[in-house]
Amino acid sequence: MRDGLSRKAVKTVIISLLLLLSISSGCLEVPLNPCEDDCFPLSPDGLNVILALSNSFDVLDLAETYPQLKVETTSITEIGGQRAEISWSVGKDDLAGLSSVALRYTIGTASVDTEVIEGKTTTNSRVGNVWFEGRDALPEYKDPFFDIARLASENPDGLWPPFAFDTTEISNLDWTITGDVVSQEQVATGSNSTHTIILVLSGAPPMITGIEMYGGDISQFSLSVTLGADAAITLEDELRRQPIQFIPEANSWQAEGISTWSGDVPERISEVHPSELTLNARIGEGEDMISLASMNFEDRQTNVTLTDGTWWNFSWIDSRNDELVSGGDYWQVQTNSTAEVTIAVYDLWADSWTDDYL
Repeated sequence: MRDGLSRKAVKTVIISLLLLLSISSGCLEVPLNPCEDDCFPLSPDGLNVILALSNSFDVLDLAETYPQLKVETTSITEIGGQRAEISWSVGKDDLAGLSSVALRYTIGTASVDTEVIEGKTTTNSRVGNVWFEGRDALPEYKDPFFDIARLASENPDGLWPPFAFDTTEISNLDWTITGDVVSQEQVATGSNSTHTIILVLSGAPPMITGIEMYGGDISQFSLSVTLGADAAITLEDELRRQPIQFIPEANSWQAEGISTWSGDVPERISEVHPSELTLNARIGEGEDMISLASMNFEDRQTNVTLTDGTWWNFSWIDSRNDELVSGGDYWQVQTNSTAEVTIAVYDLWADSWTDDYL
């Protein structure tokens, strides 16, 4: 995390936002039978018929139907007396074989803004306004909407975009509806006891492509759907190279004068060729950091004896037998040295320590 925000704090904010906006508790789906004769302009009763369908708005149906899709949400509320805002943007481009997931959250004066575009051997990632180039030696394009749905079902308490919205909860309102014949866009405004709700419907038959909700206090929620070429995703090259996100979290112990560090390569990192990484016993801080001893991962096992007689043994086990450094692989460092070191990975492709960008 950056700017002093812990994962627990972010999780608390998201849960609080979802609780405050509890009306968004259903699915997102394309209308199956939206209207018969009066699609444009819709009457209030005609709109309520659409909203009364439990499957009137489902992001997975949208993902199945449209090869280029982007869904964005923004939630605003107050947490501990501070304004909290969180925005998600998830997109897919089946034509380009690329997906994009962006998250921006702000609590008081602290803010984090990130984005990842992946699906090819070249990847792009953004931190704030700065873009980086990454790589993936074993790319696998996945529809991010179905991937998020799968992960959310496996870990329902995790951090996921709030794409669910139960339209049946607002299917009995007195709507004011305006429309533009040329663009085939209609805007419906209604209110219940807690919120003012604005819906945007596009096309014929009409499909919900926008939702806005405003509470009586600071709380707000908005969702928008973008289809077609406007949702296309592209990659940039010749950007600053970003090191792989492999920062050793070592278990260490001592026995009979031998110090041992070991751990697993983090899951869900991009696979890289072993020749592009070195495993190091690093000393010093900042610009004074140097490697006391190291091993290129391609060597798999190396023993280094220094001039003072101390030795260092490095090893990497390719647990998945894919000839790549990938999630779940095992590494170990042993030494008879008493030097205070940090076990660190240097990314030769990015010419950077993997913890330099933190």
